[in-house]
Amino acid sequence: MRSQDSRFVSEEGLPPLLRLPQDKALWQLAWPTIAIAVLRTAYGVIDSAWVGRLGSAELTAMAASSFAFWVLLIIGEVASVGVHAIAAVHEGSGQRGMVGEAVVQGLWFSIFCSLLSTAMLPLVPSYFRLLGTVDGQVLRAGNAYLSGLVFGVLPLTASGVLASGFKGIAKLRPVLVVNIICVLLNFVLDPLLIWGGMGLPAMGVGGAALATNVCALAATVISFYLLRRSAVPLSLARPNLETLKQITYIGLPMSVGGLLFTGVYVVLGRILSGAGASNLAALGLGHRIEALGYTVCEGFGAAAATIVAQWLGAGRAEEARRAAGYAARVVAWVMVPLSVLMLVAARPMVSLFTADPATISAAISYLQIVGVFFPLMGVEHVMDGALTGAGDTAPSLLFGFVFNMARIPMAIYFASRFGVSGVWWAISLTTAFKTGAKLWAFSRSRLPLLAKSRDGCQVAA
Repeated sequence: MRSQDSRFVSEEGLPPLLRLPQDKALWQLAWPTIAIAVLRTAYGVIDSAWVGRLGSAELTAMAASSFAFWVLLIIGEVASVGVHAIAAVHEGSGQRGMVGEAVVQGLWFSIFCSLLSTAMLPLVPSYFRLLGTVDGQVLRAGNAYLSGLVFGVLPLTASGVLASGFKGIAKLRPVLVVNIICVLLNFVLDPLLIWGGMGLPAMGVGGAALATNVCALAATVISFYLLRRSAVPLSLARPNLETLKQITYIGLPMSVGGLLFTGVYVVLGRILSGAGASNLAALGLGHRIEALGYTVCEGFGAAAATIVAQWLGAGRAEEARRAAGYAARVVAWVMVPLSVLMLVAARPMVSLFTADPATISAAISYLQIVGVFFPLMGVEHVMDGALTGAGDTAPSLLFGFVFNMARIPMAIYFASRFGVSGVWWAISLTTAFKTGAKLWAFSRSRLPLLAKSRDGCQVAA
């Protein structure tokens, strides 16, 4: 048996991405991913802008639906994350046909997610009652909006899986084009379906949900066509339990970690609101402003996942580890200017959103404290991506759970001594701890997908 760093794919057999210099390979993936993430935020902005014109009840209903729908999407993310890693490994090993197999199995996973979501439709009214929603108009609008979105889980999840196929083969421009088309389509469809026109009936807030579903369906159809044009065979195949299990093994820890992360922030929100409503508003504003940095980190994390997985598919463990280290160093430096921006321009940025002095003061302290740790946040995202590319996502869940949960007692203790800034320090310090833990986890990882590639790849002569 060959050692773990044996070369299973010759230099000539490497995929195009791995033949590029490290910097070009990283940026070729990072910048489109960042642009795609920015475009995806536009969906919520467009929906809010049009639904807000219906009235406060409809806007409240849409906001109240967001957490439930986000949970449904997180379930679908299991397939996207798993397919991304598996497709990249097959691309690295020179098996483009197996990329198509991974995508098809991800589409089966999307169907299962859709069936599960549809089965939960009777629980929609109970969800709003759980939130304490009592206004009849809000309840009716919320039921219409959330029930409509449930029927869109299949195309939303399927389009994510197809996008992961493109990520695996390191071709992201088609995904960028699809998102531009669908954002423009959403902008046009929202008013038509909400108020009616061109022979279409007025559907109110339910029309916004239908517009989202139609855009997701369009993204699925276009992406399917473009992926086949990229020489990825997408033939009908039966569900493969082994591949579905592998997709779940890789994707589930990341999705569960996202749910736990949100739950911790619900608790932190209660701690902050107990010290004054302005503190909770400051956290919301801080998240909105730091979203720029978060989006950059996500881009580098996704790039690291692709590069690491492709190197492992080629049987090059050492190159995979070096690529992850390089991506971590680059994102840390990229985040430094954003850290400086938070330190020197927090006040004018916050003042764009509110004139309340208490909220401004708390939000400024949040951005200045958390901003110092932006480079570490970037490294953490890259390590999450590297562990995803390695097929070893359990450490991301474990360390995320431990240190995110630690934020609660730390926030309570620090807040009692330093006020609201103590909560910001709890968030920041645990980010540093998570980064160190995930760096250690990747350095010690057994790189499960390398073993898979060794079993499935032809050994180079």
